[in-house]
Amino acid sequence: MAFRYRRNINCLGTSALHDLREALTMMFTLPASDEHSFAALAGLHGVPGNYCRHGAPGFFTWHRAHMYYFEKALRCINSGMTLPFWDWSSGPTTGVPAACAQATYVNRSGATVPNPLYAGPLPGGGSTARRPDIATTSYADIATAAQGALGSTSFTSFQSSINGPHGSVHVRTGGQMSSVSHAGYDPIFYLHHCNVDRIWAIWQNSHPVPLPAAEASFALDPFRLPYSSTLRPGSDFATTDQLGYRYSNFCFFIPPIRIWEVLKLDLTEHLSILERAQTARLVVRSNRMPQTSGELRVFLNAPDANAETPIQNNPQFAGAIGLFGMTSARQPHDKPAAGVSASLPLAAADQPAAPHHHDHGDDHEHESGGGHAGMTADEERFDLELEMAPTLKRVAGKSGEVSLKIVAVDVQGRPLSPENIDLQGIDVLID
Repeated sequence: MAFRYRRNINCLGTSALHDLREALTMMFTLPASDEHSFAALAGLHGVPGNYCRHGAPGFFTWHRAHMYYFEKALRCINSGMTLPFWDWSSGPTTGVPAACAQATYVNRSGATVPNPLYAGPLPGGGSTARRPDIATTSYADIATAAQGALGSTSFTSFQSSINGPHGSVHVRTGGQMSSVSHAGYDPIFYLHHCNVDRIWAIWQNSHPVPLPAAEASFALDPFRLPYSSTLRPGSDFATTDQLGYRYSNFCFFIPPIRIWEVLKLDLTEHLSILERAQTARLVVRSNRMPQTSGELRVFLNAPDANAETPIQNNPQFAGAIGLFGMTSARQPHDKPAAGVSASLPLAAADQPAAPHHHDHGDDHEHESGGGHAGMTADEERFDLELEMAPTLKRVAGKSGEVSLKIVAVDVQGRPLSPENIDLQGIDVLID
C-alpha cells in the first residue's frame, strides 16, 4: 500500500503551511456538534469529554487514535493533508516552531489574517495562550530525556519513560497546554502528540514486539468501530502501517524534479542521516491511470543518461517505474521528444500538495453525506514508488554529491516526451 507521510512542521513549504492553516481555520468554524470540528475533537481530551488516557494501559494507543481522527478531519477538508509534528525531541530547541509563534500570517491572497497555529478557540469564548516567555523557553533537557527513553527494552518501561518528557512539554509550554482539561484547544497540542506518536513509532521499529495484552485489549473510549457501538481496542492502533501512515524523520528540501533534466542533490551535510535512513523513495504522484504506457528509468550520477543507456548491470541505474496506460496498442506511438527540450515541472516543497484519497486506513470508513463546503472530493490515487536507498547510499559515497536523472521511454524503449505523461508530482523522500 502507498503510505502517507507525516512531516516535521519545519519541513513544510509555504503552500503546505497554507493548506494546514486553511484546514484548521475551517475546523474552527464548524459547530461542536460536528464530529470533524475542532471543538468536538479538542473536547475529547478534556472538557467536555475527558476521555484521555495518561497512564497504562492506553497512553500511547489512545493518543494515537486521537491524532488519527484529528488527521482524518483535516483530510476531509483537504484530502492531501497529513498532520505535522513538532520535533522537540531530537536535539536542543528553544520556543515553539516558527509557524506557530506569530499571531498572524499572510495568506495566499496577501492579506494578514489570524494564524490558527498560534491560538485556538476556547469553549465559551476567548482563545488559548502560552507562557509569556515561550520564545526563550528551552526544551533541550526534555529532548535528552526522550532520547534516553528510546533505550528502554520493554514497552511498559518505554511508555513510562516517555510519559514524563511528554508532560514536561505540556507544562513548559504553559497556558492551556499545561492543563489536561483544556490542552486540546491549543493547536500545538496536535503537533506535540504527533511527535509523541512518532517517538513511539521509532521505538517500535527497533523493538518489533506485540502490544502487551492489557494494551491490546484496552477499549479506547470514545473511538468506535465503523457503524457500531463497539469501542475500538488498542490493537487497532498498534502500528502506524495498519493506519496507512509513516513518519518522514529528516528534512530534505528537494527542488522541482523535471523529466529529462539533471537534478543535483548535495547531501554533503546529511551523510550521517543518509547512512541511518531506512528508505529513500522516488514517489511519482498521479490522480488517474496513465493514458500512455511507458517507463520512467531512474539514473544516479549518470547525467548523460538517455533512452539508449543500458540498464542491465549498470551500477548507476536505480530502477524503473512502469506506467501501465489506457491508450490502445493500435494507436500511433508518441513522437520522440525532439531534443527532449520540453519539460514538465513537478512537485516541489513549496508547490501545492497533490490531492490524496480520503484515509480509509485500517477500517475502510467512508465519510457520510456530501462533506463540508470547500472540502476536496474523494479522488482515486495512482501513486507509484521506487526504492532507491541501496543505490543512493552507494553512489553518494563519501562526497555526498549525487545527480538524479529520470528518463521516460515508450513501450519500445524510445524517448517519451514529458507532455505525454500526466503526473501531479515527483518527490524524493528520505526517511
